[in-house]
Amino acid sequence: MTCLYGQEIVSVASNGKQASVTVRQDQQDVTSTFDAMVVCAGTASRTLASQLGDSVNIYPVKGYSITVNLLDEASQAAAPVVSLLDDETKLVTSRLGNDRFRVAGTAEFNGYNKDIRADRIRPLIDWVQQCFPGVSTRSVVPWAGLRPMLPDMLPRVGPGNKPCVFYNTGHGHLGWTLSAITADMIGDVVLQSMGSASKQPRPATLTTASA
Repeated sequence: MTCLYGQEIVSVASNGKQASVTVRQDQQDVTSTFDAMVVCAGTASRTLASQLGDSVNIYPVKGYSITVNLLDEASQAAAPVVSLLDDETKLVTSRLGNDRFRVAGTAEFNGYNKDIRADRIRPLIDWVQQCFPGVSTRSVVPWAGLRPMLPDMLPRVGPGNKPCVFYNTGHGHLGWTLSAITADMIGDVVLQSMGSASKQPRPATLTTASA
């Protein structure tokens, strides 16, 4: 297996028998052809799918989080050591080692905008101060990311319209939670679909890229 990192995808295509990926590297476009393609590109999956003749109705839903650095023993002792879910505010937390505490939540519908808004971060800090007053919030790292959501909130795992195109995308806010099982699922789908068509095994290439 060959793994390629930091590849900028220019375009994808398929003639139904093979799939191709064109990437830009060192200001040059390079096209590679494969027996099959699995699209798992987060919020970029919608654009790639349209080039392949499929409709994958993914919309970016921005989520925010803060990582509170627990710089003193008092804060480390006051922060929870188990993951929490606050149903009323729709916030979740996780303790990251001894000296970090993460709080995440909110869902913002604002297109592909990646700005980190202070008015979204402030409620997360206020929640920590209210629920865990012993935790100092003088060192807080804000973050925002675009969750790839589908209207029914279920991931797209399965074949596309062309026999050699498959999808494993749209996991929303449960990417880490569902990644292992959906990878296993799509692996079975690809094996069943492509196994009989392939006479000889060929080297596999895994491309991790941004579109």
